[in-house]
Amino acid sequence: MSQTSLSSALFTLAQSYRVTVRNAINANELGLNALHVRCLHIIAETNHCTANHIVAKTGRDKAQIARLIKELLKLALITKCADENDKRCLILSLTEQGSALFSRLEVAEQEVDKALCQGLTEQQISEFISTATIMIENINRIDR
Repeated sequence: MSQTSLSSALFTLAQSYRVTVRNAINANELGLNALHVRCLHIIAETNHCTANHIVAKTGRDKAQIARLIKELLKLALITKCADENDKRCLILSLTEQGSALFSRLEVAEQEVDKALCQGLTEQQISEFISTATIMIENINRIDR
């Protein structure tokens, strides 16, 4: 496979995946984009999640993450409160509404994953994940 077709396949797969998941949770109606969804994942899956944690996980700049958090707060999907041990540190967590949306998101992702893997063996899926992981590590080395 040539580099152009690899790039095209990866872009098309990623774009199709994002659009399908966003449609399943009505993200467009909520004004959410892929980074909002990624941040909801990080907040839901991280104990004592902070903005700096999201910056580290996404590789985005602090100002962009600050704006995104502000938008999620305005949508009442997350809350922030001071850490008990360090009042300067703000901990982010999902609200009840955010948790409900995240549950819908998980179901949507499972359905999309099932559709993506139709006709594939467990070995093919495992090999794809392994290959994609190596590619991600390779690209992360370039970005640094």
